[in-house]
Amino acid sequence: MARIGKMRFAGFSLKAQLIISFTAVTLLVLSISSYYSYSKTLEIFSNRTQETTMSQFRQIEMNTLTLLREVDKLSNTFLLESKVQAFLQNDHPSNLEFISLERDITERILQYLTNYDYLDSIYIFSDNGSVIGGTLSQNQSTNTVGKQYPFYGTPLYASVKRSFPQPIWQGGTSTIDFMRTSIPDGLPNNHLISSLRGIRWIGGSQMNAVLVFNVNERYFNSSYGSLQSSPGGSLTIVDGGGSVISSTITDSIGRSYRYNGDIGAKQSFGSFSASREGIPEQVVYYRMADTGWLFVNEVPTAHFTKDVVEIQRFSAAVFLLSLLLIVIFSSLWMNRIMKSLHQLIKGMKHVGRGKIGLTLEQASNKEIGQLIEQFNNMSTGILELMQQNEETEKKKSQLEMEALQSQINPHFLFNTLNTVKWMAAVAKAPNIMECMTSLGNMLRPIYYDPSPMWSIREEIAFVKHYVNIMNFRYGDEIRFEIDVPERLMDCRTLRFMIQPSVENALIHGDSHKGVVQVSVAETGSHLAIVVRDTCGGMTPEKLEEINRKLLQPAGEGQPSKGIGIYNVNKRIQVHFGEQYGIKVSSIEDVETSIVMRIPMIPGNMAV
Repeated sequence: MARIGKMRFAGFSLKAQLIISFTAVTLLVLSISSYYSYSKTLEIFSNRTQETTMSQFRQIEMNTLTLLREVDKLSNTFLLESKVQAFLQNDHPSNLEFISLERDITERILQYLTNYDYLDSIYIFSDNGSVIGGTLSQNQSTNTVGKQYPFYGTPLYASVKRSFPQPIWQGGTSTIDFMRTSIPDGLPNNHLISSLRGIRWIGGSQMNAVLVFNVNERYFNSSYGSLQSSPGGSLTIVDGGGSVISSTITDSIGRSYRYNGDIGAKQSFGSFSASREGIPEQVVYYRMADTGWLFVNEVPTAHFTKDVVEIQRFSAAVFLLSLLLIVIFSSLWMNRIMKSLHQLIKGMKHVGRGKIGLTLEQASNKEIGQLIEQFNNMSTGILELMQQNEETEKKKSQLEMEALQSQINPHFLFNTLNTVKWMAAVAKAPNIMECMTSLGNMLRPIYYDPSPMWSIREEIAFVKHYVNIMNFRYGDEIRFEIDVPERLMDCRTLRFMIQPSVENALIHGDSHKGVVQVSVAETGSHLAIVVRDTCGGMTPEKLEEINRKLLQPAGEGQPSKGIGIYNVNKRIQVHFGEQYGIKVSSIEDVETSIVMRIPMIPGNMAV
């Protein structure tokens, strides 16, 4: 009875695990689909908000352009006033002339400021230092201060002169920026958006004054503030330099806009998510084509997510009901497959006891039948694997025998070379004897010494044997010179590192006559091994190509085979680090030098 209870408990545990697994997967799918539905709904509301905001931006743009054009028209009309032209034509008016002109022009300015309530102030700053203008309540005209007037020293004045004859619009200014006196108590220091242009009298060709029409920023605010539909949000106008020139948040005017880094410099319209004072919001922006100004609407996310709450509640109810139904139906389904699973478990126990190759009968259930089929394949596969291991051991023994035989081949090669050498001696051909001796001395370290490094002395000896063979080919036309201090002869270097550079000099040089010099110099804790030849240098283009390939990482544009300088460079960097390697210099048709830089390793140090 205890055993039956234990089996029932074990079966229930497996069933519970399968139900939980199936429920978890389904729960994950439901969670992803619910999240996607929620995100899609949120996106729809966000797009709807963007469309509404876009409509608002176009309305603001139309209002703004209408105002800018009206101010531009007023400034042109004002410029054509006869008294203004007389003032511009007179470069150095006397005090009496200035007083007369100032009175008439100021009277006209007051008329403009009275008739157009959005104008804060109007100024004419002449190049000779005479100033006419001011606000409705404060006249700032002067003929005595000269260019000590504060505005002349501002970057804005210099910017207007550079842009002449084109007008410019500048935001972030205030009333005091254009005055020479302080503002009396009780009068406001308004935020301004200024129209500035360099002017001249009609008959002149050179700019001789700056005309300023200052628009009260509150008028801009009133033209778009009523369009702000979301509580807690804001509407802002940002100029091309990233400064706030108008905003429903007045404290931000004149400052750099906080989201400048998130807005594309060339994008005309877009949006992104942000957070202001811990409150998530959606930032939508629109760029005016005429001025480059940005209209930015910051809308709290809660404004367009309040309707999503009902959708969330409905989705949660559907989610819980779906979860309940999944648990019920999965329990019924698990009861059907448990019977077939017991058969599979018994078969696994038999295999565990060593009955390799056991196969089970197919079950009527399709899914469990596939598991039983895989079990049968596994059982028979183990037998096949054991047989393959036996065959592998046989092949391994055969490879060891072949490796032993390959070691005999070098002996045959050297015996053959010795035979040729003695045949040359009998034929009295000392040059052939010497060539065979050099060849044997070159091949011996290749076959009998597998270590990657040896001394510079051994490397030089190897190169001498190579040059000796090549001189037989070219008729002793190559002179080989060595300049290595004795104290560096026992320092360690990579095997066969110098020979490829010498081979390049002999084979790829334009001439097979000349000097090949190998020198070694100590530079701090490093060695510079230089192979210099006078067999003709390469072109600057070829030199640049070789050095560029040497700087590339191994495998990128470098030959993958052979033991040329690319392979040597790769071996140096793999063995000692990327700070070491090869650099080539050359003088066309004269000489070539290959410099190999490696660390200095004394002969008594193991690497």
